[in-house]
Amino acid sequence: MASKAVPLAVHLTVLVIQAYSVYYDYFICRPRNNYSWNSYGGPWKYLTWWTELINTFYFGIALLNDLCGSNAGPEDGKDKHSTLQKFRDRMYSILAFPIGAFVVASFWSLYAVDRELVYPAELDKIIPSWLNHVMHTTVLPFLLIEAYVVYHEYPSKKVGIPGIVFFSSLYQFWILWIAFKADIWVYPILRVLSWPMRIVFMVLCWVLVMILYLCGHEVTQMCWGPTQGKTLQAKKVK
Repeated sequence: MASKAVPLAVHLTVLVIQAYSVYYDYFICRPRNNYSWNSYGGPWKYLTWWTELINTFYFGIALLNDLCGSNAGPEDGKDKHSTLQKFRDRMYSILAFPIGAFVVASFWSLYAVDRELVYPAELDKIIPSWLNHVMHTTVLPFLLIEAYVVYHEYPSKKVGIPGIVFFSSLYQFWILWIAFKADIWVYPILRVLSWPMRIVFMVLCWVLVMILYLCGHEVTQMCWGPTQGKTLQAKKVK
């Protein structure tokens, strides 16, 4: 198990990186991009922007928990988990990891097929490469490091999967609303697909994000052993 100083250092470092990227993106890059800034929905159209905010908020909560909460492990009972730790763990498992991993996987998969479907070349003149990687690449390594340095108590699948599906559905409804309200397809790939293919694409996104939620749980098990949930039950039996 990592010492208490390691999670603190990781959370502070990542929080600074994320906070600066949010600042640079919102106050410097977005105003240069007239389409992003002035069109309906502004930067709130993009899942990447939501992910930036989620990760920044998450690592802020994680840092606050290091300072005045708890970092109880799988061998500890629920009474050892502070309210901040419980909130941190839910946010990591249901939002930060699956959505962050989804952004990385979907962005670079589509980029490899045809970058114009997800990240037109003209954006290279607006968004520096380092910021692009903070938004679409380092998200996943940061979350994997997080899984290693601190233990996260995952909720039951009956809670976790509906939670991530609800968020995904809410975002999909939002981009469909933008399409109907302002005739804007947030992602170029949705513009070129027929309606049946759009539905298939969105369903596949649901499936992928649920798989990534399960992958996050497996990563936690790999890092902390298969005792998650079992130790707590054993304590109750005693």
